[in-house]
Amino acid sequence: MAANKNLDPTTCTTAAEAFRYPLPQVRQFHRSLTAELDEKNTRLRTLVGGSYRQLLGTAEMILQMREDIGNVEDKLGRVGKGCGRGVIGGMASGLGKLQDKTKGGKDAEEVGWSARMKVLDMCGVVAGKLLRKNVDGHAESSDGRGKNLVLAAKVLVLSRLLMKSVLESASRRSADEKASVEDVKRKLDSLRRRLSGAIKRTLEKTVADSQRTGLIQALSAYSLANSSGAKDVLWYFLRVRGDALALTLEPSADPRQDSQAILRSLELYTKTMLDVQALVPRRLSEALAGLKTKPLLKDEALRDLEGLRLDVCEKWFGDEILFFIPYIRHDDIEGEYAVSMLKGWAKRASEVALDGLTKLLERMAEFKAVVDLRTEILEIWIKEGGKAKGFDPSVFLDGLRKVINDRMVQLLESRVSKLHLVATEIEATLGSWTKGITDKHESLWDDTMLEMEISNGAALFKQGVLARTHGRNDAVSRAFRGYQTWRHLVDEIIVVLEQLKKQRWDDDLEDIEDDLSLESRNALLSTEDPQMLQDHLDESLSKAYTALHEKMASLIAAYEDSEYVGQISVYVLRMIRDIRSELPKNVSLQTFGLSLVPALHERLAKTTSWTSLEVFGGTFTRKSVTGRALWEGDPELPVQPSPSTFKFLHCLLLDMAKAGADLWSPRAIRVLKRNLRAELGQRWTAALKVQEEKDATQVKGNATNGEADEEHLDRPIEQEHIPTVIEHNNTKEVLKQTLFDVLVLRSALDLSELAAEDELKVLEASILSKLDLDPGSRKRLQQVAKEYWKRTSLLFGLLS
Repeated sequence: MAANKNLDPTTCTTAAEAFRYPLPQVRQFHRSLTAELDEKNTRLRTLVGGSYRQLLGTAEMILQMREDIGNVEDKLGRVGKGCGRGVIGGMASGLGKLQDKTKGGKDAEEVGWSARMKVLDMCGVVAGKLLRKNVDGHAESSDGRGKNLVLAAKVLVLSRLLMKSVLESASRRSADEKASVEDVKRKLDSLRRRLSGAIKRTLEKTVADSQRTGLIQALSAYSLANSSGAKDVLWYFLRVRGDALALTLEPSADPRQDSQAILRSLELYTKTMLDVQALVPRRLSEALAGLKTKPLLKDEALRDLEGLRLDVCEKWFGDEILFFIPYIRHDDIEGEYAVSMLKGWAKRASEVALDGLTKLLERMAEFKAVVDLRTEILEIWIKEGGKAKGFDPSVFLDGLRKVINDRMVQLLESRVSKLHLVATEIEATLGSWTKGITDKHESLWDDTMLEMEISNGAALFKQGVLARTHGRNDAVSRAFRGYQTWRHLVDEIIVVLEQLKKQRWDDDLEDIEDDLSLESRNALLSTEDPQMLQDHLDESLSKAYTALHEKMASLIAAYEDSEYVGQISVYVLRMIRDIRSELPKNVSLQTFGLSLVPALHERLAKTTSWTSLEVFGGTFTRKSVTGRALWEGDPELPVQPSPSTFKFLHCLLLDMAKAGADLWSPRAIRVLKRNLRAELGQRWTAALKVQEEKDATQVKGNATNGEADEEHLDRPIEQEHIPTVIEHNNTKEVLKQTLFDVLVLRSALDLSELAAEDELKVLEASILSKLDLDPGSRKRLQQVAKEYWKRTSLLFGLLS
């Protein structure tokens, strides 16, 4: 027996046979038996569970069958009772008696009255249900809603016939029966109004070209309900659409809905023309003709209304109702008449639409919103307006363009005209000018600046640095912020106009047009209209800036004699500079404020230099030379200016910095230098001339008033900066020092373009004429003065 032979459960059926094999094989045999047992247990549980579920389902089915059998037995029992001999006999007897009574006049009249009243009462119920289905949206489509309207109209026509028949015999009825007739009449009148409202609501809605069947059915319902011919139906349809268009354009409480109202009115206008051309005259005439092909009571849809019970009650109606056929003129309208009617309506509707568009646009104050609405309106008209045959779409398009362009021009001019608010702010600032407050200029190194928060990118800190650097105090910043706000509005208009120029209107692939019409339309909408708006914008900007310029000029002239004229000039200069920094790109605006700047620079120069000139003027007639020991060369000549000259330049620089470093543009520096050269030359020459006259009349050995005045005036200038003062009462040396001071001032106040008769040059020539300097000394003196200014010019940064 092989040692590695596996035991097979099918062949090894007893334990004795199994234990004849080695122990490993017995263990393997045990494992295989265990695994097989587990598998069989799992299969058995699955089988039992499935069978139990089937058992439960079978039990439930048996219970349901028992219940159904009970219901069937009950019904069969009732049927059996109803089919008994006694019951059938009673029915036959009752029918015979009824037939016997109908043969008599009075009984027949009573039965006919009851039948007509019963159907008449049910007409109101059935018509109400049909209209509720139409209103509640239970109909699956517009065609279903239209069928309900037609069916409701037929029911009301039947009720009208029955009401006429009942009213003819109502005079012979009792008071209660008459009251019942009046009550039914009121209910039917209410239903007629509801039907009219439902028809009107259906006609007011625009539908796709493939869904005009519902529109036809609504018009058919109106024709049935009012016995109207095709002409009257078309007139009613146009009137309803015209009223809906006018109602749509009524201003709403929410201005944001106005744009949707405009688009809705435009859709009504275009769809009405397309619907009329699609329905009239053929489809409408065919639909109306189909309403009178057979008697009303032969209509299958009407007979299928279970509530009316026409199969039972119609025998009591009489021939007039049984064979009634609606009389409707379906052929009373011709194509030419329909075209003329549509053209007349289109003309009136276009006027209403344009008037309503004008009123609604007046409520829109945002320029971009008007432009977006323009795009939507033109897209709808370009897509739908050209589909109507026999109408020139360019006529209405021109009307739309005129209304929209007029409103955009109004908004544009209104926005641009708000620049006068900047002038108003400037005027208010000048009118309430307070020294030390309005003209207060905060330093870049104030404690408030150092304490600012620097979180979130230090935006506030950077704004503060820029404001102080450019001299924008509260007065300037307030007016400039107003100007920036206005400029933002103008920039928005400029951006929108650029977008208008880039719009193209040739992407309508559904309507094939020739290239000429596309180019003409693009030229109108993308070239002419934006260019017209751009011209208005340029003209309005020019007028607004001109008005602002004139206003500022008038304010400058009004405050010319004010004690604050210098600070006011600084304020106006800064406003002109800030406004010019954000001017539009129009060439005509680039000269704004330039004509005012020279006069303002003159005032700035005079105001800034007045104090320094007054102090420096007191040293023109000195009698001694401070720092004589520092002269160099052979012969000895000055190598540095007098302290009073240096202090003059230093004080001038401090006054300039105090006014604001942002004011000193190259042009302002040139004006200041020109003014200083003129003032220094004139004052110094006059002082020297007066001094010469005094020297000529002085008594020998006696001090003149000029000397006392000079000593008095020299005292505050010489102070403590030079501890040792050596005085030489030598007129020649004083003149040499004066000449050197003049040469230094000429270098400091040098200009690229000098007047032909420069006052400093005249002063220099006058001093040289009084000195016996050889050409070499003169040249050396000039060279030393230039080198001195070259070495020290950085100390006077604003002047260098």
